[in-house]
Amino acid sequence: TNGLRQNRKIPFGIIISFLIMASGKLVYTSPLFEKAENPYHVPQEVVEICDMIRVDGREVMAAFPEEFLLYVRQYSPYVCMPYGREFVVDRWGYYSPLHQVMTAEKLIVEQMAPLAKEQDCHYIILRSDKEILGDMAEYDYELFDSIGGYDIYIDRSIYIGL
Repeated sequence: TNGLRQNRKIPFGIIISFLIMASGKLVYTSPLFEKAENPYHVPQEVVEICDMIRVDGREVMAAFPEEFLLYVRQYSPYVCMPYGREFVVDRWGYYSPLHQVMTAEKLIVEQMAPLAKEQDCHYIILRSDKEILGDMAEYDYELFDSIGGYDIYIDRSIYIGL
C-alpha cells in the first residue's frame, strides 16, 4: 500500500505542476518589471547624479524628484534628502511642504527655493521637462549639470568643498 501511494504522488505532482504553470503569469512581462541597468538595481540616473554630487568626507543634502526617492539612499549613504518615501505625512506626523512644491505640475521658484534653503539643500534635482516659473539664480541656485533628462541645480551660497 505504501508503494501504491507513492506511485500516485508522482503523476499528481506532475498534473499540479502543469496546472500552476498553465494558469500563472510570467512576472517578467509585467509593465512594472524593469531589467536592472547596473549592479545596484537602481535607475542609472540615480547612480550618475549621486556620483556627480558626492563630496568626499561629508554628506550633502539634495531634493530629488519623487521617482528617485526609493533609490537614492539605497545607492549612496552620503546623499541625504529633506524628505523620504513617506513624504506627505509620515507616521510621526511630519509634513513636507518642499515635497508638495516639488511635485506640483509647475515649479514656482519663489516657493521652492526658500523651502530648499530652509532644509539646507545643497542641490535640487528637477526633471528637465518640468516648467519652472521664476529664476533659480535669484536664490543662488545655478545649473550645475544635466543628466538623462534631469537638471541639477547647486546652491552657491552654501560651501560644500567643491
